[in-house]
Amino acid sequence: MSLANTLTCLAFSPDGQKIATGTARSGVTVTDISSESEYKLDMLADAHAHVVAVAWSPDSENIMSASLDHTMHCWNATSLHPLGPPFEGHKDLVLAAGFLRDSSRAISLSRDGELFIWDPGSGVINRHVTVSDAAQTIYVVALSIDGTLLVTTGTKEGVAWEIPTCVQTTKIALPDIPLLQAALIPNNRQVVLAFGDKSFWIWDTNTGTHDDARFEGLDEDAIPLAMAVSPDGRFLALDIDGDNDCPIHFYDMKGHEVGNSNVKCTHPFAFSPDGKYFAAASVPSDSKDGSYKLVIRPVEKIFGPSALDVRSSSMVED
Repeated sequence: MSLANTLTCLAFSPDGQKIATGTARSGVTVTDISSESEYKLDMLADAHAHVVAVAWSPDSENIMSASLDHTMHCWNATSLHPLGPPFEGHKDLVLAAGFLRDSSRAISLSRDGELFIWDPGSGVINRHVTVSDAAQTIYVVALSIDGTLLVTTGTKEGVAWEIPTCVQTTKIALPDIPLLQAALIPNNRQVVLAFGDKSFWIWDTNTGTHDDARFEGLDEDAIPLAMAVSPDGRFLALDIDGDNDCPIHFYDMKGHEVGNSNVKCTHPFAFSPDGKYFAAASVPSDSKDGSYKLVIRPVEKIFGPSALDVRSSSMVED
């Protein structure tokens, strides 16, 4: 498989009209959905090309990426030029990246528990907090799109953090089952936690309570590799390890499989904020050189016109 075009991460713009994708070797590309045009961001050096996270500012003016070498980069989304020098505060792999609600500051968290809030133009650090210690290694992280809620989990507990104050708001004790994925439900401060035994919790960080369910139809050794929640909070997309032909499955919040089970895509993936599109990486078998390409599908093609009440006239892919 060619690593040059392997997609590692993606994020929709807040208006749902563009997608920023990160790759293993060729940096960040911005795709305009309506025109299908692509633009590459001005990478400062080849060493920064392997991207592990990408995010848009809420005002759609800036794009941020995190690289495998722990550096962070910010660009103007119109000119595609860097806003300033790379941010080099992290010493470990960056797990989450985003912007504060007013787009004025960037936020990033690395595997060693170091959280930074910093100026995307100058790189000046405004706040530095350690959200874990040696006894609580961070394994799974979820950051809300508006940058107001951060969830970190270790082996024993999950913690919700209010951003930008970086104050713990609630905790939840985890079972003795590996936690594999976490995804935030937009706008209601709930978190979906997927475990290694096909079960999942819906954790309300306001009340501290949770509901539990199980994904139906999965094999005993099925491992969730990635997860995303639809913007209306009604559906989950789950990438299952071992299902090479159609790795992505869709479920409702009770764990019942729904939608089109023949979606030949894999992670990374996301729903657009307006609920019209689902974007993912193609499976290698669909490419002549075995590489991964960006696939954009109308949600109507997955769930039908009534499931998400989407009325999209644009058909990106049949």
